[in-house]
Amino acid sequence: RGIEIENTRRRTLLKEYSGSRQYTLQNARFGKRAAVAVLMNYRQFAGESYTVLTRSGSDKLNGIIDQVIASERVVSLSPENARHDIASANYRVRLLGTEVAAGRRCYVLDLEPKIKSRFLIVGRAWIDAGSYSVVRIDGQFAASLSILVGAPHITEEFVEVNGFWLPGHVRSVSSGILIGPTELDILFSNYQLG
Repeated sequence: RGIEIENTRRRTLLKEYSGSRQYTLQNARFGKRAAVAVLMNYRQFAGESYTVLTRSGSDKLNGIIDQVIASERVVSLSPENARHDIASANYRVRLLGTEVAAGRRCYVLDLEPKIKSRFLIVGRAWIDAGSYSVVRIDGQFAASLSILVGAPHITEEFVEVNGFWLPGHVRSVSSGILIGPTELDILFSNYQLG
């Protein structure tokens, strides 16, 4: 229940913010790499918008990064964003214990999605014991993204910015049949809360 209250608090109070994101995609099988730097702006009812600042590397991998960004934009819109929260509507949750993560005492939760979705995670979440904010997530997407990519393993670390826990680093690792091992890293920085 505390997590759902924190989700509502964040949605109510955090009406707009901006930040920088650096997407880096590497494919080991073909020795290709791409990087895209963007400025992201979030507004409560408009969701996320992106301005590409720089782009380099493989055109094909840049296209995949563009698809990731487009997907993130869709998920940032209401009511779609609530369909991916750690909440009783989306997950069966089991308390595994407590651990320290990001220097905080956290509850460690086992996450089992109620539906197969490419935005829900089968795995674990570390929840700050004081604020009930998500500090870390580790697991695999509940549904395959595509036949080429499969269901990647994802690790997401959050950072505290003025009382709100926001994404700090995401690493997604997949090993699709056709494209082989591929890693996507997203670094978040320069948050400005509106």
